[in-house]
Amino acid sequence: MIDKASTPSRPASIGGAPRIGVIGPTGNDDFAENIVDCLPDLGVHAVPLGPAIPAPRNRALGRAVHAVRAATQQPDLVYQRRLVARAERESLDLVVSTDSRLLPTTVRALRRSGTRVCLWFPDPVDNLGRQHMLMGDYDALFFKDPLLARRLADVVNLPAWYLPEACNPARHRPPATAGQDPYVVFVGNTYGTRLRLIHKLLEHGIKVRMFGPPVPRWLRDPLLMGLHAGRYVTGEDKARVFRGALAVINALKPAEMESVNCRLFEATACGGTVLCERRTALADLFTEDKEILGFTDFDELVAHLRACAADRPAARALGDAASLRSHSEHTYQQRLAMLLGVML
Repeated sequence: MIDKASTPSRPASIGGAPRIGVIGPTGNDDFAENIVDCLPDLGVHAVPLGPAIPAPRNRALGRAVHAVRAATQQPDLVYQRRLVARAERESLDLVVSTDSRLLPTTVRALRRSGTRVCLWFPDPVDNLGRQHMLMGDYDALFFKDPLLARRLADVVNLPAWYLPEACNPARHRPPATAGQDPYVVFVGNTYGTRLRLIHKLLEHGIKVRMFGPPVPRWLRDPLLMGLHAGRYVTGEDKARVFRGALAVINALKPAEMESVNCRLFEATACGGTVLCERRTALADLFTEDKEILGFTDFDELVAHLRACAADRPAARALGDAASLRSHSEHTYQQRLAMLLGVML
């Protein structure tokens, strides 16, 4: 699953008890939170260090801070010096950052203190931003997009590896009970292509429900707002949504070049019937028509949805098989064992 010039044949065995710091927001089933939760299963002491840049809770203050940060890096430098000091106090062997906002000077300061540093970037390429991670002299960079990892390794000789996202088996698992809801679900952020797709599904008589953060103001649409459940789902609630839906539609952002997203692993792990837009990486992760249903165009998506509605037991059997696959091959513990095999 991890890939660069050569690929380990199996996850590395982790000996001792290394101390590993994790940089990134923790809460609401965040990427960094799942890493912190799963590292101890590998005999590792995990130290959550928080985000690279704190997010003010007050919206007005947040806008002011954003304006200051756009003009100068000084506040970020001051805050991240504290991260470096904390890492030194904790005597960390490794820092795993999931936050692309870690400044190059911060990465270098961590490495000067004797700590190895890597980035596991969970986003598509449109979130690369100022590409600070490419200037930070990380010991290794892990990306979920194999095309991006290959380009960075081949063209600019960076220590870039392909490592997809995962499920947390303690949190992403089939619920004890779940209904059989008549609608398809979208879970996560709302953006333009998702809005267009939902409108087309509704035109074809397909019932839709949305879960996740509030719809951005610039995308607010009366029809869309009526479909939103008004809540962000986590834990057992998320598992019931995935498992109970007629189907979980995993329509990927256009910026996912060859990659898939975390939703694929979470939804399958929870036993959802997942319809995933095809990307190059998909075939190595799940078997189509046995564990998931893949689609390339709208007509194929609708045909799959009609078939799921006509045979709910068969659709649920797909979810059962997908859950077994995710829990056997796509857990955070397995991904992290591979990452630590490179880093330690």
